[in-house]
Amino acid sequence: MLLRRRDMDGSYLRAPLSGMLTASTGRPWRIEPAFGDSVRVRSAGGTVVVTAGLGPLSARLELAFAPGGLLTLTTTWRNDADQEVTDVAAGLLLPLPTADAHVTMPGVLYNGNPSSDPRRKVPREGFVGEEHRLPIPAVNAAWDGRYVSLFAHPTATRLDDGTVAYGSLGVVRAPGLTVAAMTGVIAFDGKPDVCYVSKAEVADRPLGYRDLAPGETVTTRHTLDWGPVEPRGLGFTKLVHTRLYDDRGARPLSRDEIVRLKANAMDARWAGDGYLAYDGTRPGRPRSYLYGWTGQCMKLARCDAELGLDRDEPERVGRARRAAGFYVEGSRTSVRGLRHGRYLLDEDRWETFRKDGAGFVSSRAHGETVADLAELALRFREAGLAAPPAWEEAVEDAAAFFWRTRLPDGIVPLGWTPGGVPFSPMITAAGVVCVQALLGAYRLGGEKVWLRRAEEMLGQYHRLHAATFERPFAHATLDASGEDKEAGMYYFQAAFELYRLTGRETYARWAETAADWLLTFVYVWSPEFDEGSTFERRGFKACGWPAVSVQNHHLDVFFPTSELMEFGLMTGEARYVERAETILHAMGQGICTEPGDWGFDVPGEQGEGFFQTNWQRKGEANTWNPSWVIALPLHHALRTRKVS
Repeated sequence: MLLRRRDMDGSYLRAPLSGMLTASTGRPWRIEPAFGDSVRVRSAGGTVVVTAGLGPLSARLELAFAPGGLLTLTTTWRNDADQEVTDVAAGLLLPLPTADAHVTMPGVLYNGNPSSDPRRKVPREGFVGEEHRLPIPAVNAAWDGRYVSLFAHPTATRLDDGTVAYGSLGVVRAPGLTVAAMTGVIAFDGKPDVCYVSKAEVADRPLGYRDLAPGETVTTRHTLDWGPVEPRGLGFTKLVHTRLYDDRGARPLSRDEIVRLKANAMDARWAGDGYLAYDGTRPGRPRSYLYGWTGQCMKLARCDAELGLDRDEPERVGRARRAAGFYVEGSRTSVRGLRHGRYLLDEDRWETFRKDGAGFVSSRAHGETVADLAELALRFREAGLAAPPAWEEAVEDAAAFFWRTRLPDGIVPLGWTPGGVPFSPMITAAGVVCVQALLGAYRLGGEKVWLRRAEEMLGQYHRLHAATFERPFAHATLDASGEDKEAGMYYFQAAFELYRLTGRETYARWAETAADWLLTFVYVWSPEFDEGSTFERRGFKACGWPAVSVQNHHLDVFFPTSELMEFGLMTGEARYVERAETILHAMGQGICTEPGDWGFDVPGEQGEGFFQTNWQRKGEANTWNPSWVIALPLHHALRTRKVS
């Protein structure tokens, strides 16, 4: 099979048909070119039909162009024997003409996940995963200015025990680099029947084998897309903009209902000088205010202020002022611009985070909090209210600290010791949110030096991560160590803010590419779930939910939803507005609407993790509810009410 384009020279893929079909019986499954010289090809109208046989199995591969110009591949395996054939593993193979391609599997694999801690188990080469693990069920491989994408059209098979099985997708060495679309079997690090089951954990778990009765068939359908892309690391943009799935996602709550419920949960967290990071019901979690990352105390203050100003409720505005003032006055350390990130109420003391057994101030958490403080001060100013000068001073002090402690590559470190020294020389995108803090200083004080510094710093992040995506955004989450959407979030937001402030199209392009990368984490389809599971009973739809990282394969609400909508409106890109609407409403699932709903007592509470795949408890949600699960949906529901 030869793939070409009329408008481009050269081939995109050249593969012998005999090497494109594979089938094995028995365990463990094996990648084998299945059909040797038995391949036959004929034309039937506008369809090319390939047939082949191997022992008791026969295969039929139909290739036809769809109206939009993409190539559809329908593959059917049949048991031609008089007896049952057990433990069948069959599939479609695309042997790539290179051993060095940039491979993207949405939410799971980004160019081999180069920033992931090598001591931790995460998907890398030799990974074949369940289709329901992939937000976009596809694999993209890009090399030498060209790309090939293979999309699956997942079809659920409900087994006799009520469980649901899907096909599988991945990349293997067989012996060269090969995209594999299998009937459900899996592999991890090249080892068959190994499943990625939790954070950096794997388990032997044979999945996807099929037993075929005489005459029984298994059919899969895929779509091929190919064309030019440069640089090769931007192949993921072709996945995001290829529309093959028409799931619109769930809309259980209106935007106003989300605001009402989340505000109720926020009110329940208020504790005099801030918002509790946890609901106080879990052993080992002391009452605390937590700033940035999972705590979001300052973003909750922004939400309270926004509600108070919109509804003319001065007590809410007063709470926001009190929470911000408590942080600014109490969180200082001995290093100017460096602040503590947690306050323990019952011990009346501030403390830093800890990492690897040592005190640690996270650049992601600190930068996020300072950026939110700047936004709160600006919102007060916009409403004609006085913001204390100490707030602006705190923002400028932090911005100056971020600037003077840059690494030699011109970016903010992963974090700092309590003495203000970079915690690690590692290159990460964890601190890109500090660019927004610099922009906050500029917008508050008007000093153009902050704008120039923000542009320079974001330019370094672009050079290191986003110019080629050879090393994608990573290390923003404090409990993981690898590529994650939250690192890309802040690059997108900073690029969008610079575009808004300067009007430079360069920043719009940077923001658009980052938005596309973030959208590879967002589900465009909704898997079915096992009979009796919570998701099956409640009709949960994954479409619109973002996954977390290459290490944590679950769904959560951390996403720049309102900024994506605003960017789409500002640039005239309706697809971003539509996706933001889908995301916002999809996240209304799992919100407690009355005591006892989803396992919560307080209306508005929501779990941190929703498990859509074989990573922890498929078809279930947890009840771990740090306050960011209140802050983010509320923040975006409030903002999208305005921007839309």
